[in-house]
Amino acid sequence: MTRAGYDAYILYLALQKHFSSDYDFFKYNGKVKASVKAYEDRKDVFAFEKLVKIIDVKEDLTDFFVSHFLDDSKAYIRSMQKGTMDKWRATLRQMPSQFREDMYAIKRSGPGKCMEVKNDIPIIHKKVIDGEIKMESVVLLNQLWPLMDKHEAEVDVPFVWPDYVKKIRNYSPFVLQKLDYKYYEEIARDVLLS
Repeated sequence: MTRAGYDAYILYLALQKHFSSDYDFFKYNGKVKASVKAYEDRKDVFAFEKLVKIIDVKEDLTDFFVSHFLDDSKAYIRSMQKGTMDKWRATLRQMPSQFREDMYAIKRSGPGKCMEVKNDIPIIHKKVIDGEIKMESVVLLNQLWPLMDKHEAEVDVPFVWPDYVKKIRNYSPFVLQKLDYKYYEEIARDVLLS
């Protein structure tokens, strides 16, 4: 067993907790309690050892785990593939054009109507849930014009909505580390306010 494998295991546990509980990865700086013995006793220890031979940079490991926990907060190490991270990174690279497309989709629905709460999930969030616009676009919009706090307070839908809000909240810091939201402000203003 290597130190790198153990460190990957700790990162895995911290990010899994971040996406599946109230644990805040950033507040606790990714620290979780897990002994070396607990790591060595795992049946999947070799999956971590193999992973660090393929992906050896901490930032890349973080991207690897985030890309998986975004879709499944309880994703198992043995079911994870490098292709998932590559696909997620491609999504982030394509965000300038994707964000513009998403802003046009919001504009076609009527920006005011898209954001309005009427005892149901606002249209903008339904579009994310239905896969019509990217979650990253809502994260960026929320950074530009805060809407999540208002929507969270006003929407009282017991299914889908609480999990969606939690996912947005947990995912936002990772998106904002990768994408400069100020760049997207001009795109949003250009499309939505013209």
